[in-house]
Amino acid sequence: MGSNPIDYPLYFMIESHIIGLSRLGFKRDIKITLEKCFISNKNEFHKLKDYLIEIKKKILYKNWLIKILNQITYINVGDFSLYDHILDNVFHMCATPNRFGVSLSLKNYFNCARGDDVNQPMEMKKWFNTNYHYIVPEYNIKTNFQYNKNCFLKKDLSFANIFKSKIKLIIIGPITLLKLGKIKDNILKNKLFLLPKLVESILKMIINLCKFNSNIKIIQIEEPVSILNLSKIWLENIKNVYSLICSYFKNILFTTYFDEINKNLINYLKYIKFYAIHIDLLNNNQENCFIKMNLKSKYISLGLVNGRDIWKNDLEKSYYIINKFNNKKIIISTSCSLIHSPVDISLENKNIKRIKYWISFGVQKIEEINIINKLYSDLNSKSFINKKFIKNIFFIKNKKKSKLIFFKKVQDKLRKICFQDFNFRYNVNKDVHKNYFKKNFLTTNIGSFPQTKKIRKIRSDFKNNLIEKNFYEKLIKREIIYILKKQLDYGVDVLVHGEPERNDMVEYFAEIINGYSITRNGWVQSYGSRYVKPPIIYGDLFLKSYMTINWIKFSQKFIKKPLKGMLTGPLTMIKWSFIRNDQPFYITAIQIAIILNKEILKLESLGIKIIQIDEPAIREFLPIKKNKYNKYFNWSSKSFLLIYKNLKNTTQIHTHVCYSDFKNIINLIDNLNVDVISIETARSNFNIIDSLKVYKRSIGLGIYDIHTNRKMNIDKGIYIIKIILSNIKKNKIWINPDCGLKTRKWKDIDKSLINMIGASHFLN
Repeated sequence: MGSNPIDYPLYFMIESHIIGLSRLGFKRDIKITLEKCFISNKNEFHKLKDYLIEIKKKILYKNWLIKILNQITYINVGDFSLYDHILDNVFHMCATPNRFGVSLSLKNYFNCARGDDVNQPMEMKKWFNTNYHYIVPEYNIKTNFQYNKNCFLKKDLSFANIFKSKIKLIIIGPITLLKLGKIKDNILKNKLFLLPKLVESILKMIINLCKFNSNIKIIQIEEPVSILNLSKIWLENIKNVYSLICSYFKNILFTTYFDEINKNLINYLKYIKFYAIHIDLLNNNQENCFIKMNLKSKYISLGLVNGRDIWKNDLEKSYYIINKFNNKKIIISTSCSLIHSPVDISLENKNIKRIKYWISFGVQKIEEINIINKLYSDLNSKSFINKKFIKNIFFIKNKKKSKLIFFKKVQDKLRKICFQDFNFRYNVNKDVHKNYFKKNFLTTNIGSFPQTKKIRKIRSDFKNNLIEKNFYEKLIKREIIYILKKQLDYGVDVLVHGEPERNDMVEYFAEIINGYSITRNGWVQSYGSRYVKPPIIYGDLFLKSYMTINWIKFSQKFIKKPLKGMLTGPLTMIKWSFIRNDQPFYITAIQIAIILNKEILKLESLGIKIIQIDEPAIREFLPIKKNKYNKYFNWSSKSFLLIYKNLKNTTQIHTHVCYSDFKNIINLIDNLNVDVISIETARSNFNIIDSLKVYKRSIGLGIYDIHTNRKMNIDKGIYIIKIILSNIKKNKIWINPDCGLKTRKWKDIDKSLINMIGASHFLN
């Protein structure tokens, strides 16, 4: 199995750990098996469950082995999840929603996340400002936390004994678990009412698990809400809770990430005797504060290697940061979990050959932690300079000087942009219904329709040069005709061509735009079994050819109803990519806006009067700290407005956003100056509507939740629309699914779309 890292005779080696690792594995086996479990019957599920657990063990084994081979001090137990780590911790505490009963089985675990034939699933929300979605805990006055003695952690701890290594146990802290949850009754007024019982249950769990496995040496308790603008009562409860926990345990690693720790909270934390406090140094200006501060904590854990990007760590810079802490006891780590980074660069092919030496995926980031540790040890012991360190310096400098990065034509266009180019559409069409239609509750779809195995194979074969271009286009056109006909049969008012040619709403465009590179296996988790493959922005962006025109021109021939053009907006194009780290985000966003402006003007010239610019990432780009909001609002709205340059006011602009909390960005949404905004409402129980009462333009309400297998009921659809009518005028309402239908099957969507449109017709 390899040697235990604590057996190495390393005189100067300091402790190291990884906040968390990818759950996917090297061959995406976990995704495939999970999706089989989701659609299986009772007998099939029991067989698949055993296979799923075996795959989980293989992934854990490899994750632990990689750490051991790289002399990482601790192996993790608690970072792996079959769906979501927040949902895992809900199950550890027996806090499942009432509607799913008290069962803590794996089947019920999946039901909570995805819903069943009777019950709506738990809500999903973006994990801070990432593209990962967590399951939102639900609380009421009767929520009774108890330690689940058969929790997933126990089985993982038992399996971890295979290595006899030091173990780091990982759990979500009680403050985060409560703060990110949602009150689901009218009696519970304050979630902190539940805190004492939750803390008691967590203490019982830690005591029990430490007795169960004596190799647990530190306990990583994650409190990412520590970076938020918390009220005084929440801050005081953090102090009280961790003073209590640390009176029981001397090995608590208090963990935060994504931003600076709340400044008022630091004054409390410095007096608590943690084993260590982890700080994300990649998103943090508090470095000097922690250097000077006299902490009761034994160690400071330095998040030096970026867990959220794919670029090589600047080892020279990391070494200088470590030296600043030379009067402190330190531990070396990643900034956050590596679930936001792909697994291993060695799985890549020639696609990224030109930029491969600038990149580090998860495995390479673990290696970087080891190199930093050795570098620090070697230099302090006056030993030889590490060869990998020398190579790293070369690659970092090579990237800065590379001709792949900057293009003169793009830079010239940027210099020519002036204030008048940010075209606010003052005469935006307020009466869109009167101009285009003679009814209310207009229906449309978000963009994509189900992509069958056959369609995916056709695209794959074409990409791998196994079929001719003419044959490929013939098959895709046949699918477009089928999708258009289905929409006409449903009675949809504004049609989409269904996007069978697109593998992904970002990657499709990235393949056409120069300055992007596409990976083969650069998968990261979005939610559950849903993994995405963000492309890499490595240089200046410019358009090789039009991106959507040929498919739209073809689609126009077969219908008389309005057809929507479909584009992905600049914010989503960069947020759902691994973005270059050598210039501000807004410059890259402006480059994409210039490209989209060219495309949108061409669509308009073809007679496309409705164009949707998707921005589902608009909320996750929002800075965590409120004092940074205005800067983001300024550059993001300008990048969007630049798309409209020379566009006619009679062209109707839609945008789609999803799984978002709008109360902080309603002004930004208004400044985007679109005619219609489509939003998710089905799963969030329409809490979002209150935020949009003040919105002046039309709203497309996602009343059909496409992320569950449950069919949409027509009566429920009518009920939902009536609730909406109490807040929003009927001539401002569009009806649509809450997201694209790409991942669904035709048999899943047929009845739901018929009912969605039936609800609209009933109210007209």
